[in-house]
Amino acid sequence: MQFTTHNDPATIRRGTLHFSTKDKSIQTPALIAYSIRGSVPHLVPDNLNLLPVDMVHVALEHFVEQSQPPSFKYTKGLHSYINLPNHLLFCDVRDASKLDPAAANTESYVAVDTHGGVRKVTTDVWIKAIEAYRPDWAATPADVIKAGEDVKNKRIRKASDRTLRWLETCQHKAKELNIPLFAPVVGYNNDMERIRSAKATAEKDVDGFVLNAFELEGEGWIDAFETSLKELPTNKPKLAYGLSTPERILKGVSIGIDMFDNSYAYEMTEKGRAITFRFGQPSLPTTKTIDLWEESMSQSFIPLDPSCTCYSCSTPHSRAYIHHLLDAHEMLGPLLLMIHNVFQLEQFMISVRKSIDEGRFEQDMQSFLNTYSSMDDEGVALEDNPMKKKQAHVL
Repeated sequence: MQFTTHNDPATIRRGTLHFSTKDKSIQTPALIAYSIRGSVPHLVPDNLNLLPVDMVHVALEHFVEQSQPPSFKYTKGLHSYINLPNHLLFCDVRDASKLDPAAANTESYVAVDTHGGVRKVTTDVWIKAIEAYRPDWAATPADVIKAGEDVKNKRIRKASDRTLRWLETCQHKAKELNIPLFAPVVGYNNDMERIRSAKATAEKDVDGFVLNAFELEGEGWIDAFETSLKELPTNKPKLAYGLSTPERILKGVSIGIDMFDNSYAYEMTEKGRAITFRFGQPSLPTTKTIDLWEESMSQSFIPLDPSCTCYSCSTPHSRAYIHHLLDAHEMLGPLLLMIHNVFQLEQFMISVRKSIDEGRFEQDMQSFLNTYSSMDDEGVALEDNPMKKKQAHVL
């Protein structure tokens, strides 16, 4: 893995991440597709191939419900196991979209909640997974404290020490297998621990870093991330969890984050919503997303977004048809919505990269925030959103 920056890496960054094993180059800032058990929700590989998606996040916690996971016994690697031979696979322990502590972590393992109950992910389990999976790159286990937990500084320090120790243990196997490694940087809400974690991690021979906003409340992640980033080398990529909304992606880009998960597309799809926001245009749409559950959609015979060129919109499938599919609980409805939402997020990132290249990112970001920041994540004006009457619908 090689990471090169196209501008001053200490500012709003534009870069290229090159994977020599697959001879693929990724332009950053970039998105990594969210998956559940190695499958991008609602999509099969043929659907995914219709989308401009190159990277997929795979969470180890989705595969370890059995004491002897079948995926560990499969000898052809993870790409073959989940039928994504041409995609770049990033393997980490936790689900990218949330942090649900199953039980207290200990000196020897991270506790994860699976369909088979609580499981312990030790460094031995991680090593077995990496040996079997052979992902394109991976991250080592982290002792992440969930935001809002009332913990003392001793617990925070212990989390930093554990995370560093697990990194040292796993690092040798990653080098032996020639798998690029990202190292987690922790520290919760303690600035001194964030600095200590970042400095110690920066001394390790790793290819990039992972930061986690799930351990920080509200907008506190910005200052906390900046505290960590100051201690990390600028010539290595940074990936962040908990920044999947467009507003958080933009703020993350503005402080030097290079990669984000695209779980926002899944979240909107689960709510029956289609993304319509834009970035970097002189005139921005006034709606952030549209609700396909709304009764008015039953009489709307235009595509989800008439200007969109995704499969769902260009075929085209009308809003009325997708409304009917959702109402009938047909699996084609979420499939078409997911295709559109993933595509729209990728177009959003293309616009972000173009904006950085043209030196107008800060102006475009402010315009975006001015247009959409008064809306919640579903595109509804905050002052007009008492209790969503459509939340009762379950796909």
